[in-house]
Amino acid sequence: MAEEEGTQQLPFVRETVLKKRKDNEEWATKNRERKAAKRQRRRHDAKGAIKRPEDFVREFRNKELDFLRMRTRLKVRNLRPAEAIDAKLLFAIRIPGTADLHPQIRKILARLRLTQVLTGVFLKATETNLKRLAAVGPFVTYGFPNLKNVKELIYKKGRGYFDKEPFPLTSNDLIEKALGEHGVICLEDVVHEISTVGPHFRETASFLMPFKLKCPERRLQMKKKPFKDGGDSGNRGDKINELLEKLN
Repeated sequence: MAEEEGTQQLPFVRETVLKKRKDNEEWATKNRERKAAKRQRRRHDAKGAIKRPEDFVREFRNKELDFLRMRTRLKVRNLRPAEAIDAKLLFAIRIPGTADLHPQIRKILARLRLTQVLTGVFLKATETNLKRLAAVGPFVTYGFPNLKNVKELIYKKGRGYFDKEPFPLTSNDLIEKALGEHGVICLEDVVHEISTVGPHFRETASFLMPFKLKCPERRLQMKKKPFKDGGDSGNRGDKINELLEKLN
């Protein structure tokens, strides 16, 4: 009797399910090896590539043209004051674009924490942030996320910093250690502070790492064309939620 109680019957798993799992594991391993080999080939080709003088001239002219266009956008566009905007929460996404950026544009993107393509951050709709987004308009898209997308982003893709080390948001203890002094002690508090743009929004948003988003089925355009003109860059308003549903 004791032996029967001590022995636990293992759950039944169909042979087809086990075979499918094995096939998936083998495919994932081969896929990782293939991608690693592809990256290695690209690095090797990049080292051996020789640029012609006209390539350097073209890159320099493109950088300077981007910088001049940035200054023109800030002069010509009449930005709405932050007080006139009903929604106070923004979500900005770095979209594909030119690899060689002007140092000033790269500096603004670094301040927004949008240094990598298809990463996104929560921002407060202040005049400073609106001006920065307008300056780097062709390289970002942004809008006003709803509560549903805020929750899904933080729950599904949220990662935070503690002692300069990233960790997934699965432990309320680490969240409390990182943000406890600001009254944020659990994941629900993080969602509330971000969605309501609370008094400690800046600390909470800085605690969150930039969200890594997946590539949509229709790849974002490489052309620096505003969203209102049929492109992907610039202000989307509430339409950002449709994009987030594809990227999340």
